[in-house]
Amino acid sequence: MPKPSGLLAGLCLAVSAIVAVPAVQAQQAAPAASLIAGAKVYDEKGEEVGQIVKVLGDKVAVAIGGSGLVVPKKDFLGTAKGPALKAPKEKILAVLKEAEADATAVDGALKPGAQVHSADGAAVLGTVKAVAPRGAVLTTSEGNVTMPRAAFFMSNKGLAMKVNQKQFVEGIKAAQAKKKGG
Repeated sequence: MPKPSGLLAGLCLAVSAIVAVPAVQAQQAAPAASLIAGAKVYDEKGEEVGQIVKVLGDKVAVAIGGSGLVVPKKDFLGTAKGPALKAPKEKILAVLKEAEADATAVDGALKPGAQVHSADGAAVLGTVKAVAPRGAVLTTSEGNVTMPRAAFFMSNKGLAMKVNQKQFVEGIKAAQAKKKGG
């Protein structure tokens, strides 16, 4: 079998390089111009998973079925179809299902009188005094504190906040100082 000439070999290499470029580009970050409200969102395999609802700063809100999630821009890939999340659809849906289950559990536990633990479970940060649509008022050693709903999660110790005791106390003191103008 004859060997390809230098020109033919060079042409084969050039074609191989051109064919390889889309695969490399598919793994690069999605261009900011593609991250716009209304754009379809795909998984890493190219399957449609949802649609961008809003872009604010470095965060992108994506509607997926009856749910949604907020994702940093850096977590999107640029693909030939459009912006894609760096995970398969099955994993994206599993994460949403888990988050919904946790939210339901928190809603059930977020009642007056419930103790709230630190994220590591080492301390009780306070007791729920009252519940509001977007959060709860806690009675703590630092006084009453209003915390947003997103600060809570269910741990193996029960209702907890996403901070340890030191972070909680420092946060309260910083908020109190800011409120006093200091």
